[in-house]
Amino acid sequence: MSRLLVAGLSPLPFENARMSYGPGIRTWQFAWSLARAGHEVHLLAMRAPGYDHPAAPEREERRGVSIERLSDVAFLDPSRVRRAVRDLRPDALVGASLYGSAALVPVAPALPFWADQFGHAMAEAQAKAALEGDNWPVAHTWGFLAPVLRTADRLSVVSERQRYAAIGELGAVGRLTAETCGYDFTAVIPCALVPPDERPPSRPAPEGRVVRGRLVPEDAFVVLWSGGFNAWSDVETVVRGLETAMGRDPRIHCVATGGAIPGLDPSPWRRFQDLVGRSPHRERFHLEGWVPAERVAAYVEEADLGILADRPISEGLLGSKNRIVQWMGAGLPVLYNRLGDLGDLLEQNQLGLTFPPGDAGALGERLAWAATRGPQLREMAARAREVTHRELTFEATTRPLLEWAAVPRRAPDAARRVRDPWGHARLRQRAATVVRRVPGLRQSETLVGLWRRLFR
Repeated sequence: MSRLLVAGLSPLPFENARMSYGPGIRTWQFAWSLARAGHEVHLLAMRAPGYDHPAAPEREERRGVSIERLSDVAFLDPSRVRRAVRDLRPDALVGASLYGSAALVPVAPALPFWADQFGHAMAEAQAKAALEGDNWPVAHTWGFLAPVLRTADRLSVVSERQRYAAIGELGAVGRLTAETCGYDFTAVIPCALVPPDERPPSRPAPEGRVVRGRLVPEDAFVVLWSGGFNAWSDVETVVRGLETAMGRDPRIHCVATGGAIPGLDPSPWRRFQDLVGRSPHRERFHLEGWVPAERVAAYVEEADLGILADRPISEGLLGSKNRIVQWMGAGLPVLYNRLGDLGDLLEQNQLGLTFPPGDAGALGERLAWAATRGPQLREMAARAREVTHRELTFEATTRPLLEWAAVPRRAPDAARRVRDPWGHARLRQRAATVVRRVPGLRQSETLVGLWRRLFR
């Protein structure tokens, strides 16, 4: 078994935090699975912006994982991760999410390094840039991602589509070379269902039921939005689709838990609030804001349908959605736009309802249909739950990582990368030397002969 240093984010899913982050689930998906497989795991967990669980200790042991929670400043301080390597003497490094992977880059040349890109980082940066009308998120994200791509021995992603995008990114930073031809850099590790005993114990609300009889009539058809409003959230399509369905069926109500995400642009959440406030059916929208993790299960249990809509952009095409997987595992029917691998999974296997991205009319039709098709919805949800508990568990999804961790290995180009991890200055210098020495190269020689000289 291996001794592993894992870096990721918190809150972790078992913490009773008000806000639950996908990167925290991803971090525990990796650390929990590795420890369960018998590895010695030390986890450095960065407290994400908005972390609101002061009772969590700085250090604790859980499920065989030694957890150390750090501020973002300490987490991204290279001296801190170097000290952890000196103290632990790990056999390998494992990054969970981009921030976790980036934190390990300073020590990566010395050890086998598994890096994770939890969702397509550049597509997410593009969505944030478009929302803010400024391209700084693109440059900022590439500054974290490029060093990870240049140093990783293996790279995990969340979807098959993202796998192909990651191969392109590896090529862009010079990793698709003679040494790595035929080497499988990438592995798909989908979003996974959090094990029941890794969630905060569900506690009843003081007022009893959290939705029915408090927010809506007992016989209402409850549509649930649960979680953050991201840069890629299509709030216009959600509200317009719900308004269409509400106009046809007075039993339909929407309950939203969640809101703006700390550290990110809050305008999607504000836009949602504004649209709801001006809706002719605003009395049937119930905005609960962020609720403690121990209450989330009660909202899911009382809902009839979970809803999510993404803008038709690259983020949704390449990424995935943690909340959809959690709803499926809980037996809640889902309605999601057909976008990316997850949309295909729902549609092709009849595990959920789908609609074309951005089509509020189609969304309204699906909602109106669902409100009158209880038995069909429950049958669909039962199939989804069975598939999720079989194929999307922590253990099932992390098999590629567990196989690698049993015998951590460097990529075939590791020796060259250690000698010259960046390579750009060396290549520019060699190119300039060749051009100066052979000023009369014909065009064909420039295209072929020059590059042979460079890599000779």
